[in-house]
Amino acid sequence: MGRTNCGICTELLQRDQPTTCCPKCNNLFHSSCVNDTSNNSQWICNDCTSLPSQTSTDDKFNLILQELKSIKSNQSKSDEALKVISSSVKALNDRVSGQAKTMTSLSQAMNTLNGNLNTVTSDVKSQGAIIGGLNTRIAAVEKNLSETVHCPPPTTTPLALNDITHEIQLRSRCAVHIIIRGVPESSVNTSASSSSADKTFVKEMLDKLEPKLPETVIRKVFRVGKIINDKPRLLKVELTSQEEVNHVVISFLRLRSNIPDGYSQVSITRDRTPSERRSIYEVHQELRDRQEKGESNISIRYFNGLPKIVPARTNISHQSKNSEK
Repeated sequence: MGRTNCGICTELLQRDQPTTCCPKCNNLFHSSCVNDTSNNSQWICNDCTSLPSQTSTDDKFNLILQELKSIKSNQSKSDEALKVISSSVKALNDRVSGQAKTMTSLSQAMNTLNGNLNTVTSDVKSQGAIIGGLNTRIAAVEKNLSETVHCPPPTTTPLALNDITHEIQLRSRCAVHIIIRGVPESSVNTSASSSSADKTFVKEMLDKLEPKLPETVIRKVFRVGKIINDKPRLLKVELTSQEEVNHVVISFLRLRSNIPDGYSQVSITRDRTPSERRSIYEVHQELRDRQEKGESNISIRYFNGLPKIVPARTNISHQSKNSEK
């Protein structure tokens, strides 16, 4: 076995010099270099001491494995958390979409409400104009009642305020009604079928006028009175405005010059209150009485819807009479 050098001082080891052997690497060192004169077999050189032990390496490996397990566990938790977050985000998106649809529906409802409010406002203005016209007509009636030309002094007492108010309300309702006579009753006995047939007749009639009126102007169609000797009852139609009533009455008179099939027995007039009908009857009765007494050059003309006996004018009085009924 050849000689070697000391692992500490690197000088050649002599045979007569005390040496110490490291039990791990089996290298020899001067005992004086290691401060060991007892030849202690437990001494370990610095190089072997600085090497990590197997136990320390295993511990570190186990720590690494635990860290990896912890990382994997945390990754699983993170994945679960991400799934929960994703689900929450989806639910939130669904709620936002639902709220957007709700807001759209609400916006549409608001637009519809605004349209209805505009319609109501227009109706209120129309009713105000009707009431104003009725006040004028009532004043004219009261003036006619006070006149004494060709008639005895009035024996009736003035109308009470409540009666006048009630009459205004009735005339306001009647102002948007037309009365159609001569329309055959439906052969079907059910109320729904009969009403449907009557409404169909009215829609077809409006379509024949010039200019035509859409069916949307029709609010109600219903029969009034009782059937007597198979004679059809009156057909009352409620329209949306007094202007449309005027249009129907006047246009139908023009239509009668070239009457369509099925309309020869049909006639249309405005709706009247009992007071108006009574007033019209009295004027016509007065006309007959005066004609029986020898007056031949008189006729009835309508002014603002009110009949009045005036000197006769060829054709004009007859046309005015028919157009205002």
